Amino acid sequence: MEIIRPITLARMRNNEHYQFMVDVDNGIKKATSAALQLDTVYPAFTSALAKENATLLIDQGSVKTEQITALDVTRDRTWSALNERIKASLMSPIEAEAEAAKAVKRIFDLYGSVRNMSYNEESAAITNLIEDLEKTKNAADCATLGITAWVAALKQQNIDFQALLESRNVELAAKDSGDVKATRDEIDPIYQNIVKRINAQVTLEMATAVTETFIRELNQRIKYYDDTLSARTGRSSSGDEDSPVDPVVE
Repeated sequence: MEIIRPITLARMRNNEHYQFMVDVDNGIKKATSAALQLDTVYPAFTSALAKENATLLIDQGSVKTEQITALDVTRDRTWSALNERIKASLMSPIEAEAEAAKAVKRIFDLYGSVRNMSYNEESAAITNLIEDLEKTKNAADCATLGITAWVAALKQQNIDFQALLESRNVELAAKDSGDVKATRDEIDPIYQNIVKRINAQVTLEMATAVTETFIRELNQRIKYYDDTLSARTGRSSSGDEDSPVDPVVE
């Protein structure tokens, strides 16, 4: 009877590593941990696998970055619309509007062109700008210019932007480059322990038909991954590979 063949887990990319462990888990479920005599170690394996999955799922940075960029464009557009409306009102034939525009423009000029600022600087500038515009006298001038709703829209857009930026920062802080490595370092020894236990059953001639099937099917999966890793190594050596192995193994 064959034993489980070795595989170099450290050479796997993160997604490959996780998928391999899922394949192992599916094989154990199919055979049952009881039939494979793994009841004492299987819970630790499933727990470590869940941690690895959770760590990989944290990677939402790119999606939220696109949303953040879109929100920034939106608030820039609203700020520009307000600025242009105010400048146009300076030439209003209605004296009250022209005077209101002068007053509001002085406030806008205090903060400069916020569109050219960094995210945090722009957020702070818009927050302070809105606070000034909401003061009683300035709010009355905004009402005269008919921009009250626009000011409210800019305020909400800025709030939404800051909330999304904070959400992304929290996620990126949680997704430390060592997190995935830590989960891999946790599950790999458990997998090796499972292999030792299964192979020991073969050596001691205690393996059942269920165990034999499990080993045969797992070895087929291991061969597939070995072939993939070997092919990648060949492409890398020839300079044809587009992307390197994940740095998690370094």
